[in-house]
Amino acid sequence: MNLNQPDFFQNPYPFYEKIRAAQAPFWQAYEQQTSNSGLWLFGGYEDAVEIFKETTAISKNIRAIRPAGSSTPFDLAMLHQDAPDHLRLRRLVAGYFSAGILKRLEPRVDAIANELLTALRKQSEIDMLRDFAEQLPMRVIAELIGLPPADLPMIRAWSVMLGDGFDSLTATDEVLARQRNALAAYLAYIELLLARPKGIPDDCLLSYLIDCQAKGELNREELIGMVSFLLFAGHETTINLIGNGLWLLLNHPAQLKMLVRDPSLLPGAIEEILRFESPAQRTTFRIAVEPMEVGGVRLEKGQQIGVIIGSANRDAAVFENPDTFDIMRTPNRHLAFGLGLHHCLGAHLSRMEAKLAFQQVLSQFPALRLAGDSVTWRKNSFFRGLEALPVRID
Repeated sequence: MNLNQPDFFQNPYPFYEKIRAAQAPFWQAYEQQTSNSGLWLFGGYEDAVEIFKETTAISKNIRAIRPAGSSTPFDLAMLHQDAPDHLRLRRLVAGYFSAGILKRLEPRVDAIANELLTALRKQSEIDMLRDFAEQLPMRVIAELIGLPPADLPMIRAWSVMLGDGFDSLTATDEVLARQRNALAAYLAYIELLLARPKGIPDDCLLSYLIDCQAKGELNREELIGMVSFLLFAGHETTINLIGNGLWLLLNHPAQLKMLVRDPSLLPGAIEEILRFESPAQRTTFRIAVEPMEVGGVRLEKGQQIGVIIGSANRDAAVFENPDTFDIMRTPNRHLAFGLGLHHCLGAHLSRMEAKLAFQQVLSQFPALRLAGDSVTWRKNSFFRGLEALPVRID
């Protein structure tokens, strides 16, 4: 089965269904800077849970399979670490994503969402992806980390090139070259920020991490890797959550009306958006450090494996009528933010941003409607997001 075709990027779910029906992982060859020529992708829900929870036979240490001289500080981010380093780095920043901090951040996020939408009121037709879904998470993570707002367009451009390079399905030599250049620019930008500490706000995450380095709680490379990872992860999937969610609600007017009448249904709607059009369709790969089995399939030491989150979240063995979008679905044990030790640290922040974004849209633009009959999805099998979301304000 060839996934690299237009039909897959527009609607990957029939392909995922075939992968699950085969009851075997799907081999995806790729061109990446690792010692492997591809990875095994698991599409079933139970297999995904088994992989997420395994911590002994599976490693996230990406440097173990990088060719000599190809690693960067990005590889030292907590996403690519095993215990004890993963827990050490995660605990350093966990407080910035705690319930208490997010509660204090909520009014500021709400104000940014209101500001963005108010500025759009004078227009009759707008791109809700470019003008709103992209802008809100970018501004929030920039303020949390402590970055100048003027730098956001440049950062977003780098992030898109990074995301394209993560996709093992479409990562050609040209795409990977652009990714390397973007990552180099990303890291150089962070180095420049660190070289000018007087311009960094005292109460931001970047200032805190600089203090942590001074106290020996992480080294310079880990600091750069942490900031680059949080900056990228702190906006990429939330953009897709908001964009995908708006598109889904506008395509399901009866459920949109339910939310307009009763905004208390929003938390459940957000969970269903996360399940139905998962912003991250796949996990970063894991490495088998010893022979093992997943779902009865034997894996050899050194092989790379991944979870197709978008497939697991449509598994009929777990979700009744999985291809039906239902904001009242309960229970909804989706895996959009992963599971286990590497469960997404920013999950609560992402949910909070989405909730406030949708609340503001429903309040300010209750008659919002799509400006066309179809949309185009990004040609990326790793991240699920739209190219644009043109809408009309009546």
